[in-house]
Amino acid sequence: MSTPPTPAASAPEPVQQPGLSAPARIINAFIAPRKTFEYLQRKPSWLAPWLVTSVFSLIVAVVAVQKLDMAQMVRQGIEHSPMAQRRLEQATPEQRERGIALQATITKVSFYIFPVFLLIGGLIVSAVLMGVFNFGFGTEISFRHALAVTFYALLPGIIGAVLLTISLLVSSDPNSIDFASGNPVATSPAFFMDWSANKFLYSIASAVDVIRIWQIILLGLGFATMSSSSRRKLAPSTAITTIFVIYAVLVIGRAAFAAAF
Repeated sequence: MSTPPTPAASAPEPVQQPGLSAPARIINAFIAPRKTFEYLQRKPSWLAPWLVTSVFSLIVAVVAVQKLDMAQMVRQGIEHSPMAQRRLEQATPEQRERGIALQATITKVSFYIFPVFLLIGGLIVSAVLMGVFNFGFGTEISFRHALAVTFYALLPGIIGAVLLTISLLVSSDPNSIDFASGNPVATSPAFFMDWSANKFLYSIASAVDVIRIWQIILLGLGFATMSSSSRRKLAPSTAITTIFVIYAVLVIGRAAFAAAF
């Protein structure tokens, strides 16, 4: 009597990675970013971090519009710009007042529409870095994955928004906060420097910002994670260094322009 054939062993089912809710992904972006990026590699999404960052930016906008004299902020900006000062000198007193009033209105509106600027900036950063890594390093990162990395990497900006909101609320004179210099809170050495002493060094010091550095590191980690399924995988150190080099080139160019004008 023949022995019945032994059924072939079935292949083991792939282990399903645990899912992460949107709040968990956002929290892990701060404390365990690799978990967030590994999840985004499977299910890329960017809407949640953009919405959260937008909410915090709108809180800043509401407080700033209530606490700040927009016309005075515009005058501070003119003091920081020799080009603007020259244009103002050529105008009549009436034209100056109208110009300052118009710019004050634009500044107020800009606070409220910052989420739009954030969205456009995120799209640009995603496209540029995707191009750099895909064409320069041979990775195969999709635009959806690049968007997911970028908007989650921008989340530390929330900390700057919180610090700025607190400063506006507790300051005895909110108008003394220097928005024109681009360093309203103490997250870079430039906060403690005189911008007029050396504009080139001031611009360089402004770039040594702990929040921006944090964001760059997250960008590098994220793009390295997204490249893990490519034929050529990026090392986190390579991705982070590449983004730092791009950032340094932009910072030096901006500093040279500030020193010249």
